Amino acid sequence: MSPVASDAAAGVSDRLAVSRGIAIASRKWAPIIAIALIATLVRLAPLLRSNVDFSIYPDDSYEYLQTADGMRAGCGFARLIDGVCNPPEILRTPGYPLFLALINGSDLRRSLAVQAMLEGMLCLLAAAWVSRVWGFRAGIIAALLIALDIPSIVSSNKIMSETLFSLCLMLSVVPPLLVLSRGCADARAFAIIVASGLALGFAVLVRPIGVFLPILETIPFLMMPGIPPSRRLGLAVAAFLVPALIVGGWCYRNYRVSGYAGLSTVGAINLYYYRAADVLSFETGQPVMTVQKEMYRDLGVPFAKVFEARVQSPELASRMNHLAKHILLAHPKTTMVMTLQSFLYLCLSPMRTPLARLIGTTGGSSELGLGAGPVSLGRIRRILSAVTQSPALTTLIVLQIVWVVFIWFGVARALYRCRNSSREYLAWIVFPLIVAMMLLALPAGAEANVRFRAVAIPLLAVVAALGYCVGPSAARQPGVTLQT
Repeated sequence: MSPVASDAAAGVSDRLAVSRGIAIASRKWAPIIAIALIATLVRLAPLLRSNVDFSIYPDDSYEYLQTADGMRAGCGFARLIDGVCNPPEILRTPGYPLFLALINGSDLRRSLAVQAMLEGMLCLLAAAWVSRVWGFRAGIIAALLIALDIPSIVSSNKIMSETLFSLCLMLSVVPPLLVLSRGCADARAFAIIVASGLALGFAVLVRPIGVFLPILETIPFLMMPGIPPSRRLGLAVAAFLVPALIVGGWCYRNYRVSGYAGLSTVGAINLYYYRAADVLSFETGQPVMTVQKEMYRDLGVPFAKVFEARVQSPELASRMNHLAKHILLAHPKTTMVMTLQSFLYLCLSPMRTPLARLIGTTGGSSELGLGAGPVSLGRIRRILSAVTQSPALTTLIVLQIVWVVFIWFGVARALYRCRNSSREYLAWIVFPLIVAMMLLALPAGAEANVRFRAVAIPLLAVVAALGYCVGPSAARQPGVTLQT
């Protein structure tokens, strides 16, 4: 064969190899893209309704929108109410209002559409990253568990921060695990540390409950195999410092504008008007909402007014913390029972009232969920009676129960395999699970709402997918090679 013919044959062979590679990649990515599209379309479907009143969560949504309006109107980080700039905001953090301001959040349909697309992106990232290390089947299962989770679907159709926070969590939790799987502390690893740290810092500014996350971000780097301890410690310190500096910067801003040296005063409100109120509800047998109305006598600020920017101050936050701690320490056993009940509620309960509003059916109520106040047969009967009036709501609640059991069973399988697993598999299970459990445990009080579980679902989905799809031999294998 002549050199020219040989070169031509080689060129044809190379093109055929490239074509086969593209075809294989297309077949691999097609199901992942399909799941992401399904997740997006399911969340877009409610926008076909004539109005989107279901998207407004009382008080919180209005405050987010008012703060976004204030940012666009030149008020700085402050609410704009009736055309007047309120005092600088120290209750809300800037992440979600900034998001709304950038996308013109006053257009509710646009905001919900963008959040639906973010959920689709979340499914895409979960599938791609898990598939890269643990196989295609595990990635598909993780994406499906996120895409079809009903509380996540409902939450993405609220002017609330859950969707944005979930995406930031995925961007900050899984990339460090990819660095661990690569087992190489090079420039690329440092770039991932910086990027995930920025995402984590923004996550904390979206929801202050994530203030503990910078410490947990060190876990994957401390567990990296094959790296000298000094190098592991250096990576861990860098992973902590990037988000910690962002959080510290916002705390300094609050101190400059109001004298409050903290991230947000929402923790003090939750501690007094929700946790302490829940304990008193257990002790007196009164509903939590009744107790909340009476607690203002000691504080001097009614529950209905405590979220207003003009009453927020370091002194008020300090007084709420002091009064709440006094109540909680005076009833330690009740505090533990209340916390455990709310935690189990967040882990296991199906979503009811927001779901009923979304699908436009009966079955919801204005009272707090079963996680708040003592559970009684009367409360359970009222809830069951309301739910069974709507066949659609009943069906969706049964599906949620099945879904929750499936996820937690997968998590249990993953934990069982950790007994004799590699350090890599252990990190992929322990790190996301610790973050998820902290996100479920910290709001365990009368403020407990099933939408809080939506932010933990992507991480629980990753763990459950590994529990179902990674066999014992693969879990024991150290240094699983990243798949291309």
